[in-house]
Amino acid sequence: MNKNKIIFAILWILLLIWIIFIATKLNDNSKNNAKKSDWVFNIWMIWDDTETAKKVVDHFKQIHPEYSSQDITVESFWSYDDYYYSLSSAIIQWKAPDLFVLNNNEKNPIFSNQVIWIDPNTINPNDFRKKYKLLFSDDLIITSWEWEQSQEYLTWLPVWYETLWIFFNRRYIKEADLSSISSLNNVISNIKQSNSNIIPIGIWNGSTVHDSSDIMTQFFMLETDVSGLKDIDSNKMKQSLSAYLQYWDEQWDNWYNSKYADLSSNWKNNVDLFSEGDVYMVVWYPSLIKQIKDKWYSKNFLLATAFPHYFSGQGKTLVNYNYFVINKDSSKQSLANSFLEYLSSDIWAWEYLKNFPYYLPALLSLESDKLKEKIDEWYNIILDDFYDDSYEMSSFDKWVKSIYDKNIIPILDNPVNYEKAFEKFKESIMCKSKKIETLEDLSESCDK
Repeated sequence: MNKNKIIFAILWILLLIWIIFIATKLNDNSKNNAKKSDWVFNIWMIWDDTETAKKVVDHFKQIHPEYSSQDITVESFWSYDDYYYSLSSAIIQWKAPDLFVLNNNEKNPIFSNQVIWIDPNTINPNDFRKKYKLLFSDDLIITSWEWEQSQEYLTWLPVWYETLWIFFNRRYIKEADLSSISSLNNVISNIKQSNSNIIPIGIWNGSTVHDSSDIMTQFFMLETDVSGLKDIDSNKMKQSLSAYLQYWDEQWDNWYNSKYADLSSNWKNNVDLFSEGDVYMVVWYPSLIKQIKDKWYSKNFLLATAFPHYFSGQGKTLVNYNYFVINKDSSKQSLANSFLEYLSSDIWAWEYLKNFPYYLPALLSLESDKLKEKIDEWYNIILDDFYDDSYEMSSFDKWVKSIYDKNIIPILDNPVNYEKAFEKFKESIMCKSKKIETLEDLSESCDK
């Protein structure tokens, strides 16, 4: 071998060593970033007050003194969109929280590949079935095949759930029969006759009704055999949307939409009208009590009841809940499992719900006592006022929750073209969901 070839070979060897060195350093950095630092454990939530959630963490430390010196931080987002984008960014930057939450109304959550299933030795799926309401077992237990043997896992852990209610003002009608949609319509007509200046119910256009997407979803679920967007064919879509949009008619007894322009220009919604006494009824989850209270609604006039069906036995009641998941990249999975085990026990789940009294308990053992509790110390309303166990409860698969919740609202603001708008909406979200889940047809436009 001549001198030039020897020098060339040495240079290639040195270059190869340099490449291996750089690759090793990058890999080490990735691992270091992927694992959480030893002194911080992060929990991300949605919709719940951060300071209140910290009380739960403090209580957890009291009964787990081995974690008493652990720095556990809690962040709570008030917007699902903010949460979605922040979590996406955190995962990309290897800064995802150790524990975070996902929503039940996405069957295949976008972030499911970032989480690890719960060890059966921590929470056994068979024990979970016995302790929790049926809908949670259907949603959260999966079967995995390993070495030709099946193994059940609890994927994620719920603590609470909520269903839609009707808040109403007893000043105008002391005893309102709201046991069915027909009864609701009768109450609307009666209010129109006795109090012509009062709007009976604060629905249904989309943009001025507080989170109207789930109210519309409940109307979909009043139809038979609907538990997701894929179940809504043309007939069910027409029946559900026409039933919803009848409350929007300015000429009908409800005439809510006569306030649309004023509400939009003043950045107000139906909860503002309800609190000011201009609307008799509003629909939302129990957590709406926070907004109602902030607007100084009278404690003597506020009552509530479960959202009605057409008749008992038909349709399902929409259930909403967030469940805790463990980040697969967390270096503190033992602490994460301990925290979930803490939340799955009766006494500590009660502690959690004591801090958030407007939620229904996921644990069956807490139901009878919890239903007697007030949803807020100021109002004479208990959870049992809204609970109707004759209705079947179910999640609703929105495919992509953030897209569904945002893009269904313009349909409700456009009653003339709602059929065509809904079909376009469904095709678009189906297309986007497929891209996210399979990474196929990425160049195809979903909004043709």
